[in-house]
Parts: sequence; C-alpha cells; structure tokens
Amino acid sequence: MTNWTEELNDKQKEDVWNFVVFTVKEIREQIAKDIEATIPLWKSKGLLKSRRTQKAFEASAAIARGQNEQING
Repeated sequence: MTNWTEELNDKQKEDVWNFVVFTVKEIREQIAKDIEATIPLWKSKGLLKSRRTQKAFEASAAIARGQNEQING
C-alpha cells in the first residue's frame, strides 16, 4: 500500500493539512460546547452542588479547546 499523499503536489498537501487542522479545531470546539451545555443540565437536576463542580466543567471545556496546551518543538 502506498501513501496517497505522495501523489499530491505541495499546494494540495498544504490544503489537506489546513482542512485537517480546521476539522480538528471544529470538533474540539463542539466538544467544549457540549461540556459547557452540561452545566445547566446538572443544575436543573440538582447535581451541581458546588462551584468546584462548575469549575471542573469549565476546565474540561478549556482542555477540549486546547487552551492550556504547550507545543514543544
């Protein structure tokens, strides 16, 4: 099996890379929004009993967005 990307020219490879990056960012943002949407749901069910729990949801959304990531290289 050959690597199909070898058949692409440099511009096509760049376009594919940009599409992948864009798609990953969109998926991460949707996951973050889903996590944040859980807060009112938990509140309505009486499960959000402390600010720490809400902060945990907010921290999880930040992780999904990659807000605290460090890139080495």
